[in-house]
Amino acid sequence: MAPLLRRSIALATLAALPAITQAASLYKVEMLVFSHENPANLGEEYWPDDLPALDLSASLLPSSWDGYPLSRFEELPQNDLQLGGDAAALSRSADYKLLYHRGWLQSIGGKSRAREVRIKADFDDLQLDGSIKIYKNRFLHAQPRLEFSSTNMNGNYTAENPDTPATVSNITVPVVVDADNTQRWRMDQSRRMRSNETHYIDHPRFGVLLRIRALN
Repeated sequence: MAPLLRRSIALATLAALPAITQAASLYKVEMLVFSHENPANLGEEYWPDDLPALDLSASLLPSSWDGYPLSRFEELPQNDLQLGGDAAALSRSADYKLLYHRGWLQSIGGKSRAREVRIKADFDDLQLDGSIKIYKNRFLHAQPRLEFSSTNMNGNYTAENPDTPATVSNITVPVVVDADNTQRWRMDQSRRMRSNETHYIDHPRFGVLLRIRALN
């Protein structure tokens, strides 16, 4: 009877392994995006004007929070976000504009199975669009592909702007200026991360704060 009991316990343990592995791969992702609004703080950076449009056809927009338990790719409630203090500080500063601050639950596995999560925000004269892919290969890796655009030409300085103050020697050139005077800047980076740490991904025109923490 004892060997049979041991075998039954072993089989039950093996049957539970997929569920345990699945739960261990669930993470809460929190992302904050802000723009730099002070031209004097912008570094000198140049991009080509022939970048292809972002392909967001495979990206997934997180669903709205509808209570617990959380589902995969469902947004986190406000009381489950940990970067609220950073968001408040950015909102109070005239040097920055808060563009996006949300979190969601997702499973994170190998790169080949990673899903792109859609990041999108619209204001009167500012737009943020793009995606972020997160996967795990010993360490966590995040790949944000974001495009920030502005139709407010008065608030930005370009190399051809004759009104640029003489004290500003470093200026940011947008990736492109469209026929409708829309300026666009692109972020396409890859960053190795650790869980439960806040990581800053910099760009001369806008920045990202990213925090990933295991569900359990």
